[in-house]
Amino acid sequence: MNNNYNQIPNQNVVNQNNTVYAGPNVQNQVPVTPVVNNVTPPNTDTPKKKKGHGFTLFLLLIIVILGGGCYFLYNNFQNYIQQLKFNCTPISSYDKDKELDINSTIVQSLYHKVATNIKEDYAQPEWDDNMRLYLAYRQVLDKDKYESNCNSFDNSKMEPYICEESSSFTPKAFKSSSLILEYKKLFGENSNVNLNDIKLVNSCIGGYQYIADRDEYVQGFCTKQSAISYKADKKVIKAITNGNTIIITEEVKYHGNEQMDLPDYLKSGNYVYTFRLDVNYNYVLVSKLYDYKYE
Repeated sequence: MNNNYNQIPNQNVVNQNNTVYAGPNVQNQVPVTPVVNNVTPPNTDTPKKKKGHGFTLFLLLIIVILGGGCYFLYNNFQNYIQQLKFNCTPISSYDKDKELDINSTIVQSLYHKVATNIKEDYAQPEWDDNMRLYLAYRQVLDKDKYESNCNSFDNSKMEPYICEESSSFTPKAFKSSSLILEYKKLFGENSNVNLNDIKLVNSCIGGYQYIADRDEYVQGFCTKQSAISYKADKKVIKAITNGNTIIITEEVKYHGNEQMDLPDYLKSGNYVYTFRLDVNYNYVLVSKLYDYKYE
């Protein structure tokens, strides 16, 4: 029998500590240091593209365009406001007098609120509270008047005015609040309004009696007719503004007749109306004065 030996293959043996032993005989354990290939793995990351740069430039361009557009619109708006102020403001911001066109709407509208005709001048010698109340009554609109009745109307209080309903006469009436509103618009927010009857002194002009129980002004009719033969020529000759004030100068020439002389209180000359802006931005009448320098 041949003695056969179990041959151990010529291989390396690796123990649990990862130490390699070489040789055919395990007993001849020669440690061999393993060879490690230090190969750097290839870089698989793709280079990042600069995606945000173009988008940022686009945003900046949009912002510049919008900013320029806003600036352009703002300038146009400011110029428009300045033009409106120039065209629509009837007063001067300077401390010097500035002449106004006498045919302008502001001058004519203010003048017609307070201008009187020859009948009104003759009927009311004094420019007093009675005249002021009458001028405010003239501003009450027809739509604020309505058909009413003669209840509580005192015929003895307003002679020659009486209130008697008939087929030919139905009195009109309006609320006192309508008169108060027009009075304050014409003479100022802080004006004191005395709710007296509306009637001029020397003639049948006005003719509304205040009835407190009804809080109404009720119309009467005049039982006598009065006619006058005087005449008056009136016109605006000058209008100036200074700050918040408008001054209108009216030239008046009264004419009598051969039978009757002019009353002393009808004086030809220049009359100066002064208006001022009040707290509600209404031009209110401050005064009407006779110009003694007139020749």
